[in-house]
Amino acid sequence: SSLAVFVWCGSAALQMQAGGSQAGPSSREEPAGRPSGKKASVPMEEELRGRSWATPPDRVSGRKRDGAELARCSGFWSAEGERAEAAASGSAAGERPSKSPRRDGETALVHPRAELDDLQRGLVRQFVSTIDANEESIVITNPRAQGNPIVWVTRPWQDMCGFTYGEAVGRNPRLTQGERSDPAVVSAISGALKQERPCKVAMVNYRGGEGGPAFWNMLSISPLLHRGQLQLYIANLQDYSYHMGQMVSLTPSQFCRAALHYRRGRRLDAPLTSLSLAKPAIYEADGEHPLQPAPEPPPAQPMMRRLGWNKLVLEPEHLADRVGDALSRIDAQYELAERLASGESVVVSARSGDVVMRVLVSEEADGHYSISCARLSGDTFSYHAAFRQLKAALGEALTQHPLQSRGFVTPPTGAARGALPLARALPALTAP
Repeated sequence: SSLAVFVWCGSAALQMQAGGSQAGPSSREEPAGRPSGKKASVPMEEELRGRSWATPPDRVSGRKRDGAELARCSGFWSAEGERAEAAASGSAAGERPSKSPRRDGETALVHPRAELDDLQRGLVRQFVSTIDANEESIVITNPRAQGNPIVWVTRPWQDMCGFTYGEAVGRNPRLTQGERSDPAVVSAISGALKQERPCKVAMVNYRGGEGGPAFWNMLSISPLLHRGQLQLYIANLQDYSYHMGQMVSLTPSQFCRAALHYRRGRRLDAPLTSLSLAKPAIYEADGEHPLQPAPEPPPAQPMMRRLGWNKLVLEPEHLADRVGDALSRIDAQYELAERLASGESVVVSARSGDVVMRVLVSEEADGHYSISCARLSGDTFSYHAAFRQLKAALGEALTQHPLQSRGFVTPPTGAARGALPLARALPALTAP
């Protein structure tokens, strides 16, 4: 093996002496357009060599970008690349930037126009070291600067929202809102941010800004503190267009929730998974500073025999919507009986024929979600038949798979805002 390495290095040196091409495998060309759900293979060395932070035109509605442009603006490079880019001297960059996920903080190259002080820059690097920036759609903003401007984004955020890092930096995250973005939800988000509260949001956004393709955004916004003082906001985005499109009988609504149990404290001392990033929290960067007090656990549910499904990954608000939609499709009467304020739990009461049952959407101990059904009245045979119908109507909501972007569902107009759309006005359902 050592002989093989010696021969390869010798041949590479001869090529360089002869003025040939760069040693090592040549970079592949990427097709034009934005990658869709796949990691881009980008000739990073060529992008770093002699490039500056070029900012494309301010409006990008509908414009496609090649992989090289996305790479240049993604901010996922090595420290050597950062120095080469900032200098813009035309000389070759240092070491080859990593294409694989790195958690060393050196990958968090911050745009020169990002409004950050030294402490905040360090916090950006600290947070980015805990995530997989190749996979998570994350945007970081600075609430201490006027207008809460964007200071850092991941490449998946750029793919989802239609703006490069260079186009987004310094602008308010409202740049993706448009005609069908609910003003009441936008106002509720502003209120939560002013009170430094984490929140969960479902709303309509537009790729590339208003005029671009619309998509359903499931958004989790979390404050990042240092010694108890607000420094940054972290937002995790998920494209829920496909999942909203699976609803048949109900039309999804936009909402903003700043629930009490979102105010859970969380440290940055371990990698953050996609599941944890989707749960709003209050991050504390100082490992010695006390965390926010943990909210009380949800009250224990009465012990009874249940059927259902666990290890679910879709958001509980959406799962509750899907339960209501499925019950409507099987001609069952239902109502939202209760939303437990201290946890991710929603209780739906339903009647199908002579069967009365309770459906509970709740969070499990490992952070996943579950849907469970309990019979309150009716014979066992009819209950099991209704359960099988509900399972068939829920369909892919009961499976684990990557989020996909497909059909867009038009949001309601003039409907009640900020609440789950389980809005069939029915009398209370109780067991006879």
